[in-house]
Amino acid sequence: MFVFENLILKKYIYYIFLFGALLVQTIANGQTGNLNEEQRLAFDKVFFKAMKEKMLGNLDEADLSFREAIILDKENANVYYQIAEINYVKKNIKEAVRFGQMAVQLNPKNIWYNNLLADLYKTNRNYEKSAELYIQMYENLKPELNYLYEAATNYFYENKFSKSIKTLNRIEKLIGPKEEVIIKKEQIYLQSNKINKAISEVERLIKLYPDVKYKGMLADLYLSKKKEQKAIEIYNEILKQDSTNGYASIALSDYYGSKKNSSLAYKYLKTAIASNDMEVKYKIQILIPFVSPQASKEQHLQGYELVNIFKQANKAEATGFMLNGDLLMQDKLYKQAREEYLSATKIDATNYMVWQQILFCDQELNDNEKLLSDCENAISLFPTEPLFYNFKSITNYQQKNYEAALSTALAGIEYVVDNDELKIQFLSIAGDAAHKLKKNNLVDSIYKQALLLDPKNAYALNNYAYYLSLRKEKLDKADSMSYLSLQIEPNSASYLDTYGWILYQKKDYQKAKNYIEQSLTISPNSGEVLEHYGDILYRLGEKTEAIKYWNKALENNSSGEFLNEKIKLGKLIE
Repeated sequence: MFVFENLILKKYIYYIFLFGALLVQTIANGQTGNLNEEQRLAFDKVFFKAMKEKMLGNLDEADLSFREAIILDKENANVYYQIAEINYVKKNIKEAVRFGQMAVQLNPKNIWYNNLLADLYKTNRNYEKSAELYIQMYENLKPELNYLYEAATNYFYENKFSKSIKTLNRIEKLIGPKEEVIIKKEQIYLQSNKINKAISEVERLIKLYPDVKYKGMLADLYLSKKKEQKAIEIYNEILKQDSTNGYASIALSDYYGSKKNSSLAYKYLKTAIASNDMEVKYKIQILIPFVSPQASKEQHLQGYELVNIFKQANKAEATGFMLNGDLLMQDKLYKQAREEYLSATKIDATNYMVWQQILFCDQELNDNEKLLSDCENAISLFPTEPLFYNFKSITNYQQKNYEAALSTALAGIEYVVDNDELKIQFLSIAGDAAHKLKKNNLVDSIYKQALLLDPKNAYALNNYAYYLSLRKEKLDKADSMSYLSLQIEPNSASYLDTYGWILYQKKDYQKAKNYIEQSLTISPNSGEVLEHYGDILYRLGEKTEAIKYWNKALENNSSGEFLNEKIKLGKLIE
């Protein structure tokens, strides 16, 4: 314990002495020599306090204390510098510039003050002032080439192109021709629309660095000057040097495409896609029109070839398999598309869109077993993505796994944000599953939640009303909800059937018959509606016709609980 305390004490004393040494140096740099002893002590006290606040990060307090110090010593450049630095950090740039200028005015040979002011000018977009200050710093304080580079860049930002070029020429005289300087000059000439001078710089660059990328730059410049033949010669020269150069190939493809020479354009396009030097993102941009659903038949077929070339050239990229899957989906080849998407997941399993496409394929293939398995995999990777819970809950419902459908839907809804429509969809699946499980209280609770979110959701209104009618409960409420759903979607066979069945439960058989007949007009092969129609006919005394419609219902796979007995006994059973 004793040793530990001593170590702390020593460390504390070290920082005090270090801070004191820095303070002495700081004050000395600030020129406090014009003060008498009493004034200097008063100044030091305020200055010490300001520096302490600055070190602690209390910038507002430090700023105020430094301003007090100015009153005590108006000629201390370092105080102005400190205030400028603080206001720079606080993003009070105009204030920082004002105090930075005072610091340089009082001590024009201080490199730190000049550096700060040049940077402040640049931040405040006074690029020319910044450039001129950097030139002065190079000439009068420290001959660092970086100052000339900064000056050239700031002149460029101010559109002072001739001054920027002049400064770069000055650099070249000092260090000779350099790649980065020549490229900068070429960019400036391009910006100032002096294409011939830009061409001259690139030609000079090629002599120094015979790299194909600079030849490509030169060819691009010739194209911009409408000197197409010269550009084509250079692109072909590049391909002689490097037969797989992607950028030269795509340039030639674009050129021949503009000349309506589609065969040559496509030939060079294939070379570009097969190249190893072109970035993958550019290749994908090129491929997009060929895999788009809006592509022509010819483009679509070319898309297959180009994507396969891309896959061969970029074997570590999942995108090739994804694009091939998209093409196969467009041709309704869902099994093959699914295989491509699964191959993509072996390279990158974290792409959300790929899993979405896999589930769409499963759905189109009516393969619920794979769909459920793929949903599990997708959820394990994206546990907060509601879409995958949606797929899983619907599939479980279709498979009559009602408990799983209910629990999955209620789990998925927790991850839905700002999407009431999707929330209602989850609630509807959960409500339907709860109905199948005969959890009537839960059905009511779920559908009430759905209708709170959207009181005019036709699906929720219809289903809740129908379930109440099957239970023969709250029939007036069911009537009003079903009627509202029909106002929203008057031509829905299912909603017409629901309303007819509610009227049947209310013993209004003739009116019920009218609505069920409208439903059968729209959907004549619905087993459930045919059975309902038979029940109504029986109640109206048309027993022979009732049996006829019960048989039709059986032929159309009605799931009615007592349908077989009704047919066998020739009478209504409920």
